[in-house]
Amino acid sequence: MDIRAIAHLGRFREIVSTLVKYGFDDVVDRLDVPGRRYLEKIRVHTMHLTRWERMRMVLEELGPTFIKCGQILSQRADLLPRELLDELRKLQDDVPAEEFSEIRKVLQDSFNAPLEDIFSEIEETPIAAASLAQVHKARLKDSDQEVALKIQRPDIAETIKSDMDILERIAIRLDGRMESFKVYNLPQLVQRIRKLMLQELNFVQEMRNMQVVRSHILPEEKILVPEVYPDLCGQYVITMELSRGSKMKDVRISELKNRASLAKLGLNFSIRQVLEQGFFHADPHPGNILIDEEENMILLDWGMVGRLTNKVRYELIDLIGAVVDNDVEEVTEILISFTMGRENVNRNMLQNEVLEVVSHFTRLPLKEVNLGQLLMELTTLLRNHGRILTTDLSIMIKAMVTAEGTARLLYPELDVIKEAEPMVRRMGKNRFSPSNIFKGLQKSLRYLLRFQYELPRQTLDIISKLDRGELAIRFQHQNLEGLQATLERVINRLVVGIVTGALFLGSGMVIIADTGPRLWGYPALGVIGYIIAIFLSLRLVMAMVRSRKR
Repeated sequence: MDIRAIAHLGRFREIVSTLVKYGFDDVVDRLDVPGRRYLEKIRVHTMHLTRWERMRMVLEELGPTFIKCGQILSQRADLLPRELLDELRKLQDDVPAEEFSEIRKVLQDSFNAPLEDIFSEIEETPIAAASLAQVHKARLKDSDQEVALKIQRPDIAETIKSDMDILERIAIRLDGRMESFKVYNLPQLVQRIRKLMLQELNFVQEMRNMQVVRSHILPEEKILVPEVYPDLCGQYVITMELSRGSKMKDVRISELKNRASLAKLGLNFSIRQVLEQGFFHADPHPGNILIDEEENMILLDWGMVGRLTNKVRYELIDLIGAVVDNDVEEVTEILISFTMGRENVNRNMLQNEVLEVVSHFTRLPLKEVNLGQLLMELTTLLRNHGRILTTDLSIMIKAMVTAEGTARLLYPELDVIKEAEPMVRRMGKNRFSPSNIFKGLQKSLRYLLRFQYELPRQTLDIISKLDRGELAIRFQHQNLEGLQATLERVINRLVVGIVTGALFLGSGMVIIADTGPRLWGYPALGVIGYIIAIFLSLRLVMAMVRSRKR
């Protein structure tokens, strides 16, 4: 679907007008939308604000879908400059609560029995309200247990899908047309964001995430995740135990008795999730953490998680070891293997820049090393070289940065490297244990046997296609939408020019023949032909002038 096919949609016009309102004319110009000159009337005076502040304001004004996009992008330190990341982290999705009558309909549709048979009471005023869902306190009828109901807002899924459809068309239009956007591969980035947002809307998956992480928590850890009630959960509702505590961002840190142990527990839990389990909370910031009266840490909001394969987790351990050993070549090669991009990277130049960053950190005492800061600087280098991390790796880095920042908020003197070292050593030994080596050999043998079985068949298929003349090479054209639109305009103008010339010539011949009914003393058919030809020629000239002004 071309951009002009959605230009009539009210939501698209709202997006475009908001971009113009906050001074992003260069983006709108690349979209080549009709009625561009009328948008100038809606501009407001925001030029005293930075470009990053205006970007955040655009997202806030456009509502839930765009706020969520901003929050997801705030995890992409590998993509965005620090100034924009700082602004995106200010995005809040606290919104007015939905009317309880609408929420009640969602609840009733989610259960097979009347609500009165399941709950003895449901508080109509939510205890929390965000852009995607709101939380209500309730009490189970059969056990008298207090629970929290996380309920998806009505029709929010349709709203998000519609907005993301429009964003995809805009991304395709802009991709490759703006120099500053080339590194991002906008269509692919929008597809990733869509996937993450739909994942967060899947409450069944969030319930399973909570069950998985509860099974990984060690008995000695003072880390809690609310228990869920699977029989009372569904696509739009999660029923979980009611957690009591204060959000860490609202807690007076100085009044906590065990700040150091709490910080170490939280950090170790996050590192263990990443390195040992490969399954981790995507955003462990203070707003998603409760501290109860016994100073337990309660982790909320498991809608978005990250997952890492064994191979990636072992390479992360190699990366940490290479940084500690100041092995710049190894650091550079691992970083490149973590990334993808449209252009080949200049390894020598990247290696020199990695050397500067790593050397700075290795000169510091280990307890002063900020692991999150190191990861952020390395991902910035990659972005400057046109390379971007895979989604799960970028989420992992953001999670580690956030977890470290949260831990240092509790206990600024925390030695991150010292806390991570035992786990890294344990993972390193486990990697080369006899059982793991044997498993690796078994896997390689299976691949070899499968390849041995499939190779003759695939070879015969290729030879057969060659013999029948069916072997073909397919080319995929990318980013040619602009060229296609330009060719269409050129051809249209050429056709209009030919038609106009034919009308002038034919009308002249009719007037010379001096036949037929008359208009103003001349043959009517010739006069009408001249009028149409003059009108078309003026339209053609105006279109060419407007095009040149752009």
